Amino acid sequence: MRTYETVFVLKPTLSADEQTKHIDFYKDNIVNHGGEIINVELWGKQSLAYPIENLTEGIYVLIQFKAENGYTDDELEKRFKFNEDVMRYVVVMIDEKKFKLKPRKEPVRRERPAGDKGAPRPRRDDEAEGAETEETGEPAEQEDGARTEDEEK
Repeated sequence: MRTYETVFVLKPTLSADEQTKHIDFYKDNIVNHGGEIINVELWGKQSLAYPIENLTEGIYVLIQFKAENGYTDDELEKRFKFNEDVMRYVVVMIDEKKFKLKPRKEPVRRERPAGDKGAPRPRRDDEAEGAETEETGEPAEQEDGARTEDEEK
C-alpha cells in the first residue's frame, strides 16, 4: 500500500450537512476499496486564486490515506470528475521516508499595535533624494517641495 493525500474544493454554496455527506462518501469509497484513512481535515471556506464557474471561494478538504496503486487513477479520480459539487481536486502520492504527515497548523495572525497606524513608512532605496522619476526621467522633487541644486540653475 502507498500513502496518498487528496485535496478537493467543494462549492461554497453547500450546507454543512452536504459537506459532511461528500466527505463521508469519499472516506467510505477509500475504505470500501481496501484503503485506510489516516487523516481528514476540513480547511473550510477559502478564497480561490482565480474564479472558477464565477465563484471566488471554495470549501477545501484534505484526506490523507493509504491505498493500492491503481485505485487513485481509476476509481477515486473518476468519482471526483463526475461530482458536480467538486470544483477542483488533486491526488498526490507521498514518499513517507521524506515527508511525515502532520496536521495543518492555523496561521499566526499578527496585529499591529494600536498606535502604529500613523507611523511613516521607511524610505526605499529607489525613493532616495535625487532619484529620477520613472515617467519623465527628470529629477524628482524632494518631499518638502524644495528643488535640488541642479534645478535652481
